[in-house]
Amino acid sequence: MNTLIKAPYIVTHSGEVIKNGSVVVKDGIIDAYFKGIPEGKFHKIVNLKGYLYPPFVNAHTHLELSNLSFSPDNFSSFFDWLIWIVGKRPLLTKEDIERALKKAEGELFSFGIYYVGDISSFGISPKFKFKHIKVTAFSEFIGRKFNPERLAFPLSAHSIYSVSFEALKKISKESLERGFKFQMHLGETVEEKKFARCEENLFEKRIYPLLGRKRYEWVCSKNIVDYIEKAGALNENLIAVHCTNLSESELDRLMEAGASIVLCPRSNLHLKVGFPKVEHLLGYDKLGLGTDGLSSNVNLSITDELRTLYYSLSGRVSVRELFSLITVSGAKALGLDEYSKEPVFTFSPSDELKLDPFSHLLDSKSEFRILRVSEKVLKFRKKVDTLK
Repeated sequence: MNTLIKAPYIVTHSGEVIKNGSVVVKDGIIDAYFKGIPEGKFHKIVNLKGYLYPPFVNAHTHLELSNLSFSPDNFSSFFDWLIWIVGKRPLLTKEDIERALKKAEGELFSFGIYYVGDISSFGISPKFKFKHIKVTAFSEFIGRKFNPERLAFPLSAHSIYSVSFEALKKISKESLERGFKFQMHLGETVEEKKFARCEENLFEKRIYPLLGRKRYEWVCSKNIVDYIEKAGALNENLIAVHCTNLSESELDRLMEAGASIVLCPRSNLHLKVGFPKVEHLLGYDKLGLGTDGLSSNVNLSITDELRTLYYSLSGRVSVRELFSLITVSGAKALGLDEYSKEPVFTFSPSDELKLDPFSHLLDSKSEFRILRVSEKVLKFRKKVDTLK
């Protein structure tokens, strides 16, 4: 079955803009993009009025925590927020978490986000039947003794301060041997640097006493990346999230190792931990963007995240240059091999078409829908365009 989709503006997976273009979906995969209308017979021709994009990717979320009521004004520091999270997590029931996942799915879908990288703290997200988005759920490990049989792969080793050095070694080794990527919060705060160097830090001073524990091991390193390298975790399977307080040389080592990097700029700003070195990372093909969760952000909009990057950089970097972070390079960061072929698109309807497709993303009033070429008709919150 061949389907032809026409639109005034189409942005291809490579970032090329085609005006008055079309895309052919053949036998369930994207076949090709065209300027104008290609020759041939089509079972269905669909005329759209608006902007057609590759499907948006939100590479880092915490969907199970989506019902927590977060306001950045309630916290003066990352550690005030962390203490709040530590207190809230034990109170959540399975029903609370399932409601949170439904809420998050609706919000992601309304923002035109189809692919999602999620951290599962409670083991519910990996089993949850998302109807309208595709979620890669990473089972979170926090603690000292890691048993690979107790968690579903892929995994998330939470951070160097919450996971023992020996557990990090095992998570990295098991992930490599089984062929899975693993996520890890890395360099989110300056205090992580101190932790890696075995200096006095606020994790040991403020957080560990609340948990009734002490530091697991005294593995001292020059910096954070040295620490994870000692554990065998500096490799192409690592998805390093935040990286806000890593030096340029540490970022270079991540890229040289082939690790994925996911930035969450709004969460960083809300929690007062700094801002990522975006310009140093631009052009890296495994660089993605995430919103973090509703436990540390005000919404799950990946275009709001993109706008934050753009305006924080004072226009030094174009939206076109940043666009791949929420599409193809974000997908590569998560290891989504099917991304460029699966017949799913993000569509933004527009009658006026005054702006180019990238400037249109800066308009906070822009609406987005998921357009899927399939046999099912979906309706979810905002209208969903699904082709038969």
